[in-house]
Amino acid sequence: MSSSLTIVRAGLLSTLQDRGRFGLRHLGIPWSGCLVPCWQQLANKLVRNAPDACVIECWEGGLQLKVEDYPVRIAIASHTSVVASIESADQKISLKPMRSYTAHPGDTIALSSTGNMRQAIMAIAGMSVESQLGSASTYAKASLGGLNGNVLNNGNKIVFDYKPDGPELTCTDPLSAAYQQKVIRLIMGPQETLFSEEGLHNLLSEEYVLRSDADRMGVRLAGPSVFHRSDEAKNIVSDAIVPGSIQVPGNGQPIILLSDAHTAGGYPKVATVISIDLPLPGLLRAGTRFRFRAISLDDAIRATRQQHGLVQETLKNMKPVISDSLSTQTLLANNLIDGVTDGTS
Repeated sequence: MSSSLTIVRAGLLSTLQDRGRFGLRHLGIPWSGCLVPCWQQLANKLVRNAPDACVIECWEGGLQLKVEDYPVRIAIASHTSVVASIESADQKISLKPMRSYTAHPGDTIALSSTGNMRQAIMAIAGMSVESQLGSASTYAKASLGGLNGNVLNNGNKIVFDYKPDGPELTCTDPLSAAYQQKVIRLIMGPQETLFSEEGLHNLLSEEYVLRSDADRMGVRLAGPSVFHRSDEAKNIVSDAIVPGSIQVPGNGQPIILLSDAHTAGGYPKVATVISIDLPLPGLLRAGTRFRFRAISLDDAIRATRQQHGLVQETLKNMKPVISDSLSTQTLLANNLIDGVTDGTS
């Protein structure tokens, strides 16, 4: 049974994203997909979707949705400072991240602020979005995916299958500590030989600041110049780019490319941010200071496997939400009375 949510207010750069659109970069089509893949997986599992199902990715706040015909199960993955709520005619419930909630017909779901981070992810149980070229991810510059190939707009309808199934769930964010770090790990290359010793020293020894000009394509940094070896080295014959590439134009100020990164470019690439640290430049706010640290490919693989293990462990160990009212029914449902079970264990 299908129902819908109406976008009352779209907020800033709210898009529909799933895992991404792979295998098409040779045709000039970016990967797209969620900038914080682990948040996508966690939010989806909280509402019992498939881990790679489509979600709403929000930059900053302002998103408001009205529930139409049937209840809907939602969850928000974000920093703990996020400000969100479900509002009805007679009450307002503040939403905590990494927890699912049920909203009812007539309720308004509001994400007022993404808090200390630039982004939040909202999962909707049973959300139905048509795929294009193997993905529902929005790439607005080519009118691909999402709703009509565009960012969300006021009045849009999001369709979902009515299934607020089982108890609401909660979990911890296994990466909460990682997203507070101020060191971004990278692998040098592929064109680090086009940069001077002083430029490479600056990149790996000095602080850089995230500038305000940022979107899903990339973020610009301000800091000591990453000097090129010569004027001729400031431009190369255009070659392949991937999310995580750090391009350095002639002014020496690095650009970190993100999920919607173009597929080829003529600025030399001094290094590549490892995949598990790539969400940081998109999450951290303008003015944040951080450093780069070069690591080996083996260390990058080891760190990625370790993070994958943490996420998988969290996905396996989500728990039902315990009601604020500790009734007999709640205690029995959660096996909290010694010697008594709910009959399923």
